Amino acid sequence: MSAIQPRIPWQRVASMLWFPVFFAIGLPLTFETAFHQPTPHNVPIAVVGNPDQVRLVTGALDRARAGGFEVRTSPSAMVAVAAVRGRTAAAAYVAGSSGTLYTARAASAIRASYLQGVFTRIATERGTQPVRVVDLVPLASGDGGTGIFFFVFPLMMAGLITAIVLLQLPTWGIGGRVIVVAAVGAIGALAAYLTVVELHVLPGKPLLLAYAFLLTQVYGQLMVGAAPLLKQYFLPVSLTAALILSVPSSGGTVPPDLLPGLFRDLSYALPLARGVKITRSIAYFHGAGIAQATLVMGVWAAVAVGAVVAASLRRPSGARTAAASHSLSLLNPKTAGSEPAPTTT
Repeated sequence: MSAIQPRIPWQRVASMLWFPVFFAIGLPLTFETAFHQPTPHNVPIAVVGNPDQVRLVTGALDRARAGGFEVRTSPSAMVAVAAVRGRTAAAAYVAGSSGTLYTARAASAIRASYLQGVFTRIATERGTQPVRVVDLVPLASGDGGTGIFFFVFPLMMAGLITAIVLLQLPTWGIGGRVIVVAAVGAIGALAAYLTVVELHVLPGKPLLLAYAFLLTQVYGQLMVGAAPLLKQYFLPVSLTAALILSVPSSGGTVPPDLLPGLFRDLSYALPLARGVKITRSIAYFHGAGIAQATLVMGVWAAVAVGAVVAASLRRPSGARTAAASHSLSLLNPKTAGSEPAPTTT
């Protein structure tokens, strides 16, 4: 005859269910808010033409979206094209009988298509010939436009999931966890790199592999250090940071200058978005604009190291991460209400 299982108090059930309910609401809310209608915010456009032509283009863009575009006058088509290739301008427009729009789909396929639509509507309203579009930096043959995001996203998840799984081993010290996260990160980075190169999603550039490994470690080691510090709040905090905040602001699908304000601001600070920018710059733009993004990644790496050191010093070796494993027990009814077994000496 099996023993009667004790009833779990409703307070304990509520303490477990708030987390999936929060995500059930938070994920669609943030994703749809960020992606449902890309809207330009000070998108830089280099314009070549005489003062009257520049004024006409500026007015047309302002009517299309007030405050959505930042028109910069360029002295020549060569200078304007260089601005697009150097990622200081989203597009370049050379005025003429029909006009030519220079874009770079490798910088953002969605933004390039959006800008082509804007200038096509402007030509239609003015009764001129359709604008001629030139793609200066096309995507790799195997990339439909979101390949970079699906290259960096698994890197983040590899580090995060490894740190979460290691919570099932509460007796392991911080040092062992750091080694495992590094090993899994190396495997994940290599697998991701070989996959995108083989499928022609990204060009084969070894520097991409180095940054891919760095991204796995920024997330993985940060979570290793954060787990014993955040204790039962680790899972909600880590998954909120990774999914609800990092994914919409990554710029991997919709670029930052087409995102709402909060996610646009986060894209300059969070490591996933910086990983997207670095990957794009190395793959297509000869490293243009990589310094600032690398600096941000370096800051996050330093934070991760600090978190690991703090967690290592906070508790004795045998108990450093035992409290962190409680965060998983909150999601497991079989262990949530149980007491730890007594120990014997």
